[in-house]
Amino acid sequence: MGKDVAYYFSHKQRLDTLFAVHASFSLLIGAVGYLFPSSANVFFTTESDREYNLAKAIIRPYSTLIFAQGIMIWRARKIHDGEIKRVFVLAYFICFLFSTLSLIAEHLTNSGVVSGKIMGVMKIVSMMLLTAGYGWFTFFQPPAVFSGLATHYH
Repeated sequence: MGKDVAYYFSHKQRLDTLFAVHASFSLLIGAVGYLFPSSANVFFTTESDREYNLAKAIIRPYSTLIFAQGIMIWRARKIHDGEIKRVFVLAYFICFLFSTLSLIAEHLTNSGVVSGKIMGVMKIVSMMLLTAGYGWFTFFQPPAVFSGLATHYH
């Protein structure tokens, strides 16, 4: 029988839920970015063939990293060691905090490289949500949240 929403946000499951959502989107975005590097055009603006080829050369390896981190965070759900999970959480908090700040700065300079359309804004909102989620676990959750919370993934 299916679990209700409250289960996924319960004390014992909420970190697993964050990891699962983050991993799922990373796997999807990484695969799409690698297979279809031109899909990055929803976030970035290229004005010439050279810029497009440069973007493609950067997008594919970056997408591979996103996909690989999706695998790591999905598998981290099974880790029983709370200290290792705390390291994942802190590292992702720092990663998403500085990524968010750099994207906001890029949008504020308005150099014409990043898209300010709905997908560009959604990218910033997504990064802010990930920063907030990992920040909440970094600063406001007791050590017990990280210990012995391994779950079996499907």
